[in-house]
Amino acid sequence: MQPLILALVTDTHVRVERDDGQRAFPSDATHNERNRRMAEALVAMRPALVIHLGDVVHPIPTLPTHTEALAVAARIYGDLSCPLVVAPGNHDVGDKHSTANAPAQVSRGRRAFAEAWGPPFRSLDRGGCHLVILDGTLLDADTEEADAQRAWLEADLAAGHERIFVFTHYPPFLCEPDEPEHYDNLGPRPRAWLLELLVKHQVEALFSGHVHRFFYNRYRGVDLYTLPSAAFVRPEYAALRSVPPADPEHGRDDREHLGVTRLTIDASGHRLQIVRPLSAAPQPPRARRLGAWLRHRLGRRAEIPYGDLDALARKIARDDAVLLQVLDLGLSRIRIPLADLHDPDVLDRIAWLARHGVSLSVFSAGPPTPAQRELHTARAPDAAWEVVCRPRDLEPLGEVLARWEGPALTLGRIGRPLHDEASGYFSHFPREGFHPDDPALDPLLSRAAAGAVERIAFRIAASQPVAPQVSRAHERARGLGLLATAHVELPFGTEARRQRDDALVAQRCLEADRAAEAHPSVHLLLDLLSDKDRGYWCRNGLLDGADRPREAYRALKEAGIRANPNA
Repeated sequence: MQPLILALVTDTHVRVERDDGQRAFPSDATHNERNRRMAEALVAMRPALVIHLGDVVHPIPTLPTHTEALAVAARIYGDLSCPLVVAPGNHDVGDKHSTANAPAQVSRGRRAFAEAWGPPFRSLDRGGCHLVILDGTLLDADTEEADAQRAWLEADLAAGHERIFVFTHYPPFLCEPDEPEHYDNLGPRPRAWLLELLVKHQVEALFSGHVHRFFYNRYRGVDLYTLPSAAFVRPEYAALRSVPPADPEHGRDDREHLGVTRLTIDASGHRLQIVRPLSAAPQPPRARRLGAWLRHRLGRRAEIPYGDLDALARKIARDDAVLLQVLDLGLSRIRIPLADLHDPDVLDRIAWLARHGVSLSVFSAGPPTPAQRELHTARAPDAAWEVVCRPRDLEPLGEVLARWEGPALTLGRIGRPLHDEASGYFSHFPREGFHPDDPALDPLLSRAAAGAVERIAFRIAASQPVAPQVSRAHERARGLGLLATAHVELPFGTEARRQRDDALVAQRCLEADRAAEAHPSVHLLLDLLSDKDRGYWCRNGLLDGADRPREAYRALKEAGIRANPNA
């Protein structure tokens, strides 16, 4: 099939063009201008269709400014070069029942929505795909219109379609399919009904909005996406990270987490790209040979304190923002501990990244065990597996490698801690990776062991220039009949002093990017992607503690656009 390009936008919250008493935050006055820039981005995508996932306007239907805001939105999105289809949101027609802190669906809002945007639920076909638009505010309602939507949806999906995609406002759930109901999910009854229907008819993916953040879940073969807002971030979700918000609006004006979504559907599957016109680095991603260490766990769970829109209940959510940043940077590879493969949340995310072209490297300490081999084979057989040996492991590791029958391994090491008797200094903090001249390599790679090893992992210390050291590592590995992996340390301070020189980090990353292009057979990974902002040897990475781009990130984006000016 020819690729089908769809543009998805959600939670635009268009306002009237004057102060209507609803502007509690300074950035509220910028929403319409942000929407104009988002509309320009939608036009530039040249999609076959734009699908809006709801909350087109901010004033709710019971406010006198609702109709006026609809007219403003119609003007902003009136110059799109393709049809616009809208799924109703709670600001468009009224909140869902049960936990809503605002008026539930009102007939006035439903009439105004239909006049402005057309039917609240419908389906259409584009490029061999069946696209289903749902009114999520009706899913837990007990009305004739809700009954009509349920009957229509069951019949529509049962008609038989090869590839089905569903679009609605409310996500079925944020973290677990059996989580308690709250403001940001569906109630248990409509959730269970909808999920079973999606599975029964092999729906490929469901897209939702409402939460103003990116979340990814997978339910029995169905991809579930919650997409970022085009206007503002729900500030309570700043609690996903342990660092305080950087903006003066407590996380609401975090522009790096706003955007619209480009959805590409082709014979190989579907892929997302978040386009961020308000970002300091809005260029499209460039696939690069560079990878990075992910020291923080993928899909880490966080508890959102009760209060705000859920006054009486806590919510659990996963922090998925880094998934988008990995794609946006065009990274080719990520590195995580082998033990993370026990976690189903991690498995879902590495599988999703793999579908977007991102490879995986895993590592373990000491001689590999049968249990580790079984885990690797069962959960990530295509992942490069680095065995990191400690000084005491050298002899037993050689024995294990001599009779190894598992996958080809990458051989790494962790050095002895620094012990300077003259000064009395001792460090507990060794570094990973071989030096190209390390004398321990030759005895390890005896003829019996060589067949088990495919790569050697070298460390490019923060004090060393990248390009010549990568060349030396490549030549050393080739001399042994092997390939090289190069771990490039980003600049350090000291054990107690954090390295904060972002310009120095950016320079280092650009050097590594060029070295990766010059040595395509080398797996070159940056240590690290996100800041290490507590503990020992703290230093800045490409992303800060809330996954916002730092100078190094933007430098790589700029380098990518210079290398591909027509991208």
